[in-house]
Amino acid sequence: MTALIRMISGLVLWSIAFAVLYALQGLGCARGWTDPAVFGLTQTKAVLLAVWAGLIASQVVLLLWLLRRRDTQMERIGIAIGWIGLGATVITGLPILAISTCF
Repeated sequence: MTALIRMISGLVLWSIAFAVLYALQGLGCARGWTDPAVFGLTQTKAVLLAVWAGLIASQVVLLLWLLRRRDTQMERIGIAIGWIGLGATVITGLPILAISTCF
């Protein structure tokens, strides 16, 4: 059971990251966090960038934890899925850099 949890943990963490970023974007737009805050960014974008960086860091920590053990095939699959989760988290947050957060 724990091997299965380790195996899917990268994608579970990515799905949490996706939901958190999506919820924060909606909350920021609904609350009107559109005033410039830090370095000319809006408050919404500053919060999203900070949370995204934290989520990427948590994916890296998870991946380092998964890399400690790679004896069985399931553990190696977990490492591969951890890399996929890290890549998906990075790609999920890229629109924060490219597009306006509130239309």
